[in-house]
Amino acid sequence: MPNVGRPSKGCQNCRARKIKCDQKRPSCSQCKRAGRDCQGYRDPLSMMFKNESEVVAKKAEKRYEKLAKQKPPSKKDPPTPTTDCSKWSLDQDRLMSQGSTHVAPYTRYPTPESMTREIVPSIQDHAVGFFIGNYVAQPQIIPRGQFEWIVELLAQPDTEEVLQNSVYAASLAGFANASKSPTIMQQAQKTYGAALRMTNEALRSKETAIKDTTLIAVIMLGMYENFVFKDRRSIQAWAKHVDGACALIELRGKDQFQSSLGRRLFHQFYGVVMLVALETGREIPTAMHELYQLMTPTSDYSIHGRQWTTRLIDFMHSAINLNKDKESDPKTMVETALKIDHELDAIKGLMPRIWDYDVIHLDQPSEHLYGRTYHIYLDAWIAQMWNNVNSCRLSLYNIVRENLARGWMWHQPPLFSSTEYDLLNRTAEAALRSTCTAIFASVPQITGMIPFPDLSTARRRASRPESKEPAPLYTMGTYLDVSTSSTHMVHLIWPLYAAAQIDLISSGMRQWCIDVLHYVALRIGTRQAVVLADELKEMQRAGLFTTPFVDRTTLEIPHRSYGTGAYDSGHASACL
Repeated sequence: MPNVGRPSKGCQNCRARKIKCDQKRPSCSQCKRAGRDCQGYRDPLSMMFKNESEVVAKKAEKRYEKLAKQKPPSKKDPPTPTTDCSKWSLDQDRLMSQGSTHVAPYTRYPTPESMTREIVPSIQDHAVGFFIGNYVAQPQIIPRGQFEWIVELLAQPDTEEVLQNSVYAASLAGFANASKSPTIMQQAQKTYGAALRMTNEALRSKETAIKDTTLIAVIMLGMYENFVFKDRRSIQAWAKHVDGACALIELRGKDQFQSSLGRRLFHQFYGVVMLVALETGREIPTAMHELYQLMTPTSDYSIHGRQWTTRLIDFMHSAINLNKDKESDPKTMVETALKIDHELDAIKGLMPRIWDYDVIHLDQPSEHLYGRTYHIYLDAWIAQMWNNVNSCRLSLYNIVRENLARGWMWHQPPLFSSTEYDLLNRTAEAALRSTCTAIFASVPQITGMIPFPDLSTARRRASRPESKEPAPLYTMGTYLDVSTSSTHMVHLIWPLYAAAQIDLISSGMRQWCIDVLHYVALRIGTRQAVVLADELKEMQRAGLFTTPFVDRTTLEIPHRSYGTGAYDSGHASACL
């Protein structure tokens, strides 16, 4: 776009007559005197540059063609210094001295046909790459991946349009948040509308409704709702997509477990169902739990502690559904919650080595974590599973404290004696502190400050436990190798939010949770973490938490508080 100089500011009539225009408004004096309709004035800035790309391209093409027709210079007529063909002449001399009869034609400039064009990825490709880099994880030591089926299905030559558009919509929304681009978000919204129409069309027929691609489309539309999260009410929009996916899974029935893809989809989505139930206070759909129990005997956990994992799922299921009980008296609720939590002690003997985690204690506090202790897991899915358990334990002991208060203050006579109340309240507070600490201790590895071990290392450690030196901590988002980046940060959002709501932690620790949530939001492009962090910030500003003073440098975690050792709810020693 060459600069074409300063354009005339006069009106159209004055420019046509080539006379001076006084540029008065709304009409110049020349037009008034001549009785003409003044057409107004041009924007000088818009006329400063003129698009001459096509003209320049045509001139260049003619130049290329002219040079291509030129004959190469001979030895008797060597090229002038301005043509810069010394290398060409030396090559010609060498070829001729060797008796070669093939001499490459000389061209100083490449012809248009020989020009190399750079392939620029589309915005959709950039967005999908962003989603894969931050959310897709292949199975490692535990045969559980995360969204790994997206890569498989998109690579197929006959990928259905409903699947493509749903993946594009979610990916574009996340990419728009991470890059803070309203333009990309508009494209995401447009793609979401198209994907929603296609999905609704597929749901009208049972034949297409039970297809894997339709179920994946609904799941990805739910991911889109997470990316465009606006406030706490947005969870209802997310829950609607989850309910829709549950209905599809129920419609698919047990036949879906005959394929590897069907089993993988169900396993991953069942975790989402439990999370939504925990956050909304709803029960897990009975049909979904029955399908889970039906699939369990065929699960591929045979060498990874299938009995252990299924018992943990049952524990979480019971803890979540207890939230829905609004009829039992406070004493029964407390007893039930404690009974459910004690299940962890009963199943600890079933846990194989790979499900354990190592507790690293630092001599000095680190700027990269809160306190001096953090956990090392062998697999990201194991860390996710423990944080799901931790979230459920927080819910259980919140129920205990709430019902202790109800039984002590709202019943005459009180349902608990003074001694009983004090003991149970101390037990609940200790459990809440230790559980919050366990969630915080998982942050360094999940955010990528410490890489998860590779498959061979994980298997070696699982088969031969050995003492290890503390792994070095790196600043959030800084990795030794890009392949070690964590793709499971999305599963850290709700456990951190739940822990930060506990009134027993300090304001400094809650602020640390807020900072981590903001980091996660920017890293993986989800608005959900931003909304929850801002909600915590506002609650803390309003003084809705009672936070005792805690010395940050004395934060400790009991070694494997409920990992390899039994959890003693009577004397948990964690201090926050």
